Amino acid sequence: MGQLTICTPAVPHRVSAWVLWEDGVEELVEAHATAWTKRAVRVRFGAPPHQHEVWVWAGAVARA
Repeated sequence: MGQLTICTPAVPHRVSAWVLWEDGVEELVEAHATAWTKRAVRVRFGAPPHQHEVWVWAGAVARA
């Protein structure tokens, strides 16, 4: 994240986010924003044991 400040909320925000899978498929998922900078957002999505957490560009995320 370089020199950008990372914000971490006490309670994650509900969002929808576009994620890009390893095979090149793009998917819009319902997720929770667990951290962010002004450029990127860390989102958590899925259900245990298939839960994922990834950083995506801020423009790929919208509040739900």
